[in-house]
Amino acid sequence: MEQGTCPVCSGSTRIPAGDNKYKNVIAGYDKTTDTFECDNCGGQYQWGRPTGKVNMDFGGQPCKHEYTGQNVGRCLTEYNCKFCGDRYQIDSGD
Repeated sequence: MEQGTCPVCSGSTRIPAGDNKYKNVIAGYDKTTDTFECDNCGGQYQWGRPTGKVNMDFGGQPCKHEYTGQNVGRCLTEYNCKFCGDRYQIDSGD
């Protein structure tokens, strides 16, 4: 599948942390650069790491994902992107 540069992080794999007062205790926070890992190009997946690349949306542009979640098991949620069809599952292990 063809991929393009992530439109959220511009391929850097990092996004600004902003004014989040709890940022220093959130996974993926880098105090040196005051950034989080991008959650559009791989960081959204369970155990995933951002890559700077995303699949193309149905219009042929790099996708800025918008996921909807659906419970598919006792502790399992499946997320589907409405713009490109990307999907992943998270097992909360509750």
